[in-house]
Amino acid sequence: MTTNAAECINSCLKFARQLPMLTLAEFIRNMLQRWFHDRYRAAQTMRHQLTDATHLVLLKRVEKCGFFTINLVDWNIFSVKRYGKQWTVDLAWKTCTCNKFQMDHFPCSHALAAARERNLDLTTLCSDYYKRQTLIDAYSVPIMPVGDPSTWVVSSDIAKG
Repeated sequence: MTTNAAECINSCLKFARQLPMLTLAEFIRNMLQRWFHDRYRAAQTMRHQLTDATHLVLLKRVEKCGFFTINLVDWNIFSVKRYGKQWTVDLAWKTCTCNKFQMDHFPCSHALAAARERNLDLTTLCSDYYKRQTLIDAYSVPIMPVGDPSTWVVSSDIAKG
């Protein structure tokens, strides 16, 4: 089985696989350099603390919040009910009995309803993995060109090869 990322790279390298090894390596470096640059610039233009895709998921989950009945158990623990079902949310430990909150490290609709009851900033419940700054940091280190081979400093033991 392959992942979507592997399939994407394979399709991008379809033509380049026929190139000589050094040309293929340079093609891959150039492609990744372009991707990192484009993703870095896209992340910088995002207007929210969360990435754009994550922000949309959060908004969809917030829409469901209005249909829950919220009961405060203590300062951080809430009982959330809807259609005869009940979930327990602990905002301090970032858990919910639906298990979605702790599995995704992203608040489920029950946790969002509880957080709104407390007037919390909803993005504080999200893992840093979903935040715009993490995306910026991931793509902030540029992939540098290797330069002209005639300018490379090669140690003598490698040059003997």
